Amino acid sequence: KTECPTGVDMAAYKSEFLAHYYEGRRRPLRSYAFGLINHWGAMAEGMPRLANFFMEVPPFSSAIKWLVDVAPERQLPRFAARSFRRSFRANPNPQSPIPNPKRVLLWPDCSNNYFHPEVAHAAVRVLEAAGCAVGIPADRLCCGRPLYDHGMLSVARRRLGEILDSLRDDIEAGTPIVGLEPSCVSVFRDELLRFF
Repeated sequence: KTECPTGVDMAAYKSEFLAHYYEGRRRPLRSYAFGLINHWGAMAEGMPRLANFFMEVPPFSSAIKWLVDVAPERQLPRFAARSFRRSFRANPNPQSPIPNPKRVLLWPDCSNNYFHPEVAHAAVRVLEAAGCAVGIPADRLCCGRPLYDHGMLSVARRRLGEILDSLRDDIEAGTPIVGLEPSCVSVFRDELLRFF
């Protein structure tokens, strides 16, 4: 938002332009690959070894990079053996030694959920050490940041509606939501308010 000296929110401007430009047009595969990363991550979550095989072993990896317009020299990110959501659900948090700990929700963004769950687990340990009882949303939710970046605004708006419905009780109770990915957190401060 601060890149433009006249104060124009260039990210919102770009998203709006792309949304209108692709009305009735087919988007490039790159937009589907990166804009819908939460969907691909959910699919790969059940078979990360297979997904990683196709993304790392030629000729499959070369074909994928060509299809989604990624430079051949780049490495595609590896899916974690176990996503943060799966491991968090499998190992419920221990009881806090502090009586009546403050409940917080940790937002499992796509990057930390599917690719770097160790970061989210470290955040859980930090929050628990601070006397918090850590939970995560019961539903698989996406803030929609990748969707905005590719101009998929109608889908992004639906994702935000799903978040509001799913987290209604926590929002009304004033439960803090802790995010690790600044661009995801900014969605709640900016795009959410613009849409609703």
